[in-house]
Amino acid sequence: MVAGSALAFGAVHPFAYVPLWIASAVLALLVAWRAAEVRTLRARLGRTRIALSGRRLLPGDNAGAAPGAWTFDLGWPLLPKGALLLPGVAFLAWVALQLLPFPAGWKVTSASPSDTVRGMAFVAAALSIHGAAAAVFLHRPARLRFRRFVAALGLVLAVTGLVQLAGGARRIYGYFEPYERGSLFGPFANRNHFAGYMLMVALVALDLLSRAWRRLRGSMGRRAGLRPALVRLGTPEGAGLVYALVPAVAAVGALLATTSRGAIAAFVVALALAGLGLRHRGDVPSWALGLLVVGMALAWFGMERLELRFDRAADDAPGRTIAWRDALQRMDGRWIAGWGFNTFGFSISRVTPWPLPEGATPWPDWLDQAVARGERPGTRLPADLAGGGWYREAHNDYVQLVVETGVPGLLIGLWAGVAVLRRARADPWLFAALASVLMHTFVEFDFQIPALPVLFVTLAALHT
Repeated sequence: MVAGSALAFGAVHPFAYVPLWIASAVLALLVAWRAAEVRTLRARLGRTRIALSGRRLLPGDNAGAAPGAWTFDLGWPLLPKGALLLPGVAFLAWVALQLLPFPAGWKVTSASPSDTVRGMAFVAAALSIHGAAAAVFLHRPARLRFRRFVAALGLVLAVTGLVQLAGGARRIYGYFEPYERGSLFGPFANRNHFAGYMLMVALVALDLLSRAWRRLRGSMGRRAGLRPALVRLGTPEGAGLVYALVPAVAAVGALLATTSRGAIAAFVVALALAGLGLRHRGDVPSWALGLLVVGMALAWFGMERLELRFDRAADDAPGRTIAWRDALQRMDGRWIAGWGFNTFGFSISRVTPWPLPEGATPWPDWLDQAVARGERPGTRLPADLAGGGWYREAHNDYVQLVVETGVPGLLIGLWAGVAVLRRARADPWLFAALASVLMHTFVEFDFQIPALPVLFVTLAALHT
């Protein structure tokens, strides 16, 4: 699901919605089935450890007599409580109130119930994925395997994006041309969303690199110097370091190649947070190795392009801040319940349709030409944004959360973010990966691109 949601253009198109929802429902059924099986085994064997060797089930002390067998602890919770479970349920309950037929004067009912139902389906799917991941990641080997999988997926996405960039590709996979021409990167139609995805991937890859470095240093014993380290590159530990270096450099390089200012700034801050956590654990060398990877990626990409992009930040920033201010000014007494979850484009960016009289003439040619040029008749622009772009999203998930679900919805969202970071605080690289996306959403709408929350909620369950 993680790979498929990313490779299917970020799963932003309707053709990917239904498979995502079906797969999430299957995961929920599997988790429920698992809970039922554990309860049955508990009734027969008690809260003991079991091992599965071939077709034999070995309980209690006999579980250790089968080396290499699959083991399971019946004392583990029936339904592991992920960090997002309670905030997610609370958020769904709050949004469900927007679907009730309250009087119009109460300003509680969603402006577009169908859009709100679709948004709730995505939240429910994310909770299902999070719960299934929490059950899987009770096993330590599964947590390490998933990290390796994310790094391998990141390598594929990074190479795809860099090849597209080098060849000037205008179509994803050679056939799909996004509406935003010139903005694609990898399988994502927008480079900023690809950058948001690679934020998590790059920091997970750096985590694996730091683990490989610690294994290499541990194998050297006290002979921790440059020459012994170079000699040890021929050992399994040294080969592991080289293999871990490749996806880390590729992921960081692809992130920088997007020139996404918000993502790069979030990456720098997240890298600093990881450094603080590793310093507290006395593991500064592995963080220094991460800085070396960043330096290698910068040397390859060059600073000139980044300087040009960041020089334009002052000119581009007012457009988004104007959209934020305009959206908040249009709350119109909706601060408690909002306009309705997943209705920003409907309630803020659309104008009231004009009913044409019967027998009216067709649209004039100039309007057809405007649509062909990519203009969007029937939508409104903030007054201070004349000549600027149109905002279907707020480009700030926190502002959009207030607009759609009111202040209580924002507080639940902040609760979810704090719960995730608190659970991951013992793992500096994982903490940095999760925090990076939460920072990036101040200037983007990462959590509205299904592939990103799919990866986020899975990573959030790593330390359940």
